[in-house]
Amino acid sequence: MNTLSSTTFSSDCFAARYGAPLPRDLRDQAANMSWAAFLQRFGARTGPIRLGSWSAQPGPGGQTRFDATFGVGNAIHTTTATSHGPIDALTSMLYDAGFHIEILNFHQQRVSGRRRGTSESGIHAAEIATFVLCEFDGRRAWSMAMDGDGTSSSIRAIIGAANMLHG
Repeated sequence: MNTLSSTTFSSDCFAARYGAPLPRDLRDQAANMSWAAFLQRFGARTGPIRLGSWSAQPGPGGQTRFDATFGVGNAIHTTTATSHGPIDALTSMLYDAGFHIEILNFHQQRVSGRRRGTSESGIHAAEIATFVLCEFDGRRAWSMAMDGDGTSSSIRAIIGAANMLHG
């Protein structure tokens, strides 16, 4: 058995839980954390930005029109962006609402679902895990979200990072 591999696996709470390692750049920050501590630090969290609705429709020139409703503080904002993808649309919408972020690292992986015998809220069976490292004003934050599809998982992770950086 390779000692380095077993040490890395045992100190990676995500790998221990789902059998897939964390992104390399996140592993050191999360080393030896319990699953609860990992979720508290990196799990997508609530803050000033809350997603109310999200939809997509075919747009001109092969692009897609994305419509979203956000709660920002006590106000509700409805916005639209036409783009080639949901991540570009979301970051544009956030920018227009005054929540500037830059995505520095983005990772997605399919996971086998909730580990047997667990019941943490927000974690569902057979999901896509999204990990994003975002930056604003020289500060960086990793955010992780899991959902049944890649788009929803991405949106939750990016909004979580924006909340960490702007909250």
